[in-house]
Amino acid sequence: MFGLIVWLALVSGVVFASDTPFVHAPQFADAGPGAAKGALVWLPGTHGRDQTGPPPPPDFVGREAAAGWDIRCFNRDRGDDPLDRGAELLVRGVLGLRDQGYHRIIVAGHSRGAWIGLTVLAHPGLVDAVVAFSPAAHGTREERKPQAMADWAALWAAAVNNGTRVVLVQLTDDPYDFDPARRLAVARERFGDNLLSIFLPSEPRGHAGVYDPAFDERFGARISGFVD
Repeated sequence: MFGLIVWLALVSGVVFASDTPFVHAPQFADAGPGAAKGALVWLPGTHGRDQTGPPPPPDFVGREAAAGWDIRCFNRDRGDDPLDRGAELLVRGVLGLRDQGYHRIIVAGHSRGAWIGLTVLAHPGLVDAVVAFSPAAHGTREERKPQAMADWAALWAAAVNNGTRVVLVQLTDDPYDFDPARRLAVARERFGDNLLSIFLPSEPRGHAGVYDPAFDERFGARISGFVD
């Protein structure tokens, strides 16, 4: 698989380098590529203008850290968070982690970070799993709904189902998820048995529900077992 990744880097023009756009999550111990189970890259959503930065990762990320995964955060800037650029930097960063010696990589994200995370599925063999919590990139305005669904369909049309496992989490009362059933159908048609769906549970609710400790208590072990 590593040879395939190198080939992808060459044909796509991505710079293969040891440096990455990711930062180490200081609250978690770092074992290094020789000892860790692998690396998990966390992509938060776009943080608010009144915030100094994104919130700490949710409990699910802590669960994976405790299971032996080194944690890296892709903290994009509020004023410079375009989808295309984020996707390019994500690919470059994952290639850098491979270069450092990480043989297994999970990409996990929330909201806009989850949407950007799903773009790696267009690069077969790049990562081992993607966990997308409440993916969103179009806001909540009514007039944006057609474009949001068209872009969602295009995102999955570009995805390659070659064994990469995908977790799609859609929570109840999420105003950014215009048509949950249709969005799930698009993803499931593309990835079939390689897709785990957490679909509209009774609790927790809302767009930021993954940050509720109850989410990991209810679903963390199931998700971890599926991607690992």
